[in-house]
Amino acid sequence: MSTPFSICYYDLKDSTFNDIFVPITKYTKAPVKYIPFEQRVLPSEPAPDKEIVIEPQYKTFKTQLTLWDIISGLFNDFTDALVKSRVAGLLLPLILILFGVNIIYREVWPEVEQQIKYTLGYYDLTTVPLVAGDYIERRQFLSNPGSQYFAELNEQAESAHVLTPDPDSNNYNGRFKLSIPALGLSNLPVTANVDSGNEAIYDSVLTSGLAHFKGTGLPISDVDNNIVIYGHSSSGDYYERTRDVAGAFSLLNKIKIGDEIEVEIEGVMHKYRVYRSKIVAPDDISIVTGQKNTRTLTLFTCFPNGNSANRFVAVARPV
Repeated sequence: MSTPFSICYYDLKDSTFNDIFVPITKYTKAPVKYIPFEQRVLPSEPAPDKEIVIEPQYKTFKTQLTLWDIISGLFNDFTDALVKSRVAGLLLPLILILFGVNIIYREVWPEVEQQIKYTLGYYDLTTVPLVAGDYIERRQFLSNPGSQYFAELNEQAESAHVLTPDPDSNNYNGRFKLSIPALGLSNLPVTANVDSGNEAIYDSVLTSGLAHFKGTGLPISDVDNNIVIYGHSSSGDYYERTRDVAGAFSLLNKIKIGDEIEVEIEGVMHKYRVYRSKIVAPDDISIVTGQKNTRTLTLFTCFPNGNSANRFVAVARPV
C-alpha cells in the first residue's frame, strides 16, 4: 500500500533522501552556564553604577537640659493635649473666661460698690454744718481737679475768714508722717504747706506722698484751726496690687467712726479720732475751713476712687 510519502518519494526517485529533506535550520544545543545568585541582576532593576552605602543617623542630645528646653517641652505637651483631649479643649476656654471675669470684677466692682453705698447714704454718717448758702451762691468755682481748682478753693477759704491767722503753721516747711492703723496705712509722708495752686508743685508732691493744704493748721501750733491733708485715690485695685504711696488714700473711704489717725511731727505723736465722714461736691469749702476756732483734722480725696466728681472727707478730733 502506497502512502503520500512513498508517492512523493516515488516521483523523486532519482534524488536521494538527503537531497530532498534538507533541514531548514540547524539546531545546536548550547551548553548551560551557571551564574551564582549574588551575581544575578533582576530584569526590573538596573545594575548599579557604584556601590551606595547608607549609614544610620543618630540624633545627638544635649548633655544638660536648660529652662527653655523644659518650657518648650511643657508647651508642646500642653498643645498636644489640647488637640487630642476633648476635655482639655473645653477646659481651657472656661479657664480663660473665668480669668477675664476675675479681672473685670477686681477693676469694676470697687467703683460699683462705692456708687451703691453712696446711693444708700452709707458714707454720710453724721450731719455736717456747711458755710452760709449765700456765700456758696456768690462764689461758685470749677469742680474739675487741677491747679485752678485748688487755687480757687484756697481763695474761697481765705475769703471766708474762718481760719485764724497762724504764723507758726504757715511758716513751717518741713515734712511729717500720717498713719491710719485701721486701714493698714503707716508713716505716709506728708509735705507741709504745699502750694496747691501750682500744678507742677503739688503734682510732684502727690506722686510720692500726701500734701498738707497751705494756710491750714498744724499740730505744732497752739492756734485752733482745721488741719487739711489730701492725696490721690486710684481706680480699681491699683493700690492693692502696687502699694504705691501715691494712691494710698484709695482706702480712705473704708475709714470708720472711732478709727484713730496718728500724726507725727517734729518727733511728737498727735492722735485724732474720726467722728464724721461725708461725701461733698468739689465746691464745698468746708473741706478747708472746718469750723471756726475748732481744732480738727480733715482728710479728703477724690470720690469715686480715681474720679474727680466728688470728694470723700473724713474729719477727726484730737484725742
